[in-house]
Amino acid sequence: MKRLIIFDLDGTVGDTVASLAHTVNLCLRRMGLPEQPEQNFCSFAGDGARQMLKRALKAGGAYSEEILDELMKMYSLEFQEGCTYGVKSYPGLPGALDSLKAYGVMLAVCTNKAQPYAESVLNKIYGEGYFDYILGEQPGLPRKPSPEGVFRILETLGVDADECVYVGDTNTDMQTGHNAGIFTVGVTWGFRPRKELEECEADRIIEHPEELLKLEL
Repeated sequence: MKRLIIFDLDGTVGDTVASLAHTVNLCLRRMGLPEQPEQNFCSFAGDGARQMLKRALKAGGAYSEEILDELMKMYSLEFQEGCTYGVKSYPGLPGALDSLKAYGVMLAVCTNKAQPYAESVLNKIYGEGYFDYILGEQPGLPRKPSPEGVFRILETLGVDADECVYVGDTNTDMQTGHNAGIFTVGVTWGFRPRKELEECEADRIIEHPEELLKLEL
């Protein structure tokens, strides 16, 4: 019996692409640099803010470390308010999560989004205290695909690896789960295509949130 499901945030339990595109393009515009279409951020995101900004700059042919440093400073300030811009859940997901909680399954989030932003986004979408544990990027904690975040969640909640499932929408998520030695579930409603999940050897791939209830928990 699985006692815990650990979710990625962006593209898994939160449709956050509008907030990313809005804030990054605001900063790019102020710096006189090329903006990027919202859909591009589905491939830019997933490996932390700096990597996302680097990809956006390269896509616009404007990358340099100096420009990236300046953009990162501006983004960090603007995202304090922009992190919740247009964020929402995915159709059918709130009901599925409510059912899992009713079954006694603990729910946690492990994300490369900075801790304060992760909490703000999830609190806006689901309400404060909905998840049993939220772990975002923070000093001293390696980013995914390092399994250290997963290990911290398991230790805090008193759960063994074989009692847990990791759910995400990107190659980084599948690698994180594999590195932690836990069962991985890839979701196709997020930022990346099914092919990416297949290539990263997700243990299971699902297309609709209701399928979370059909996992062998």
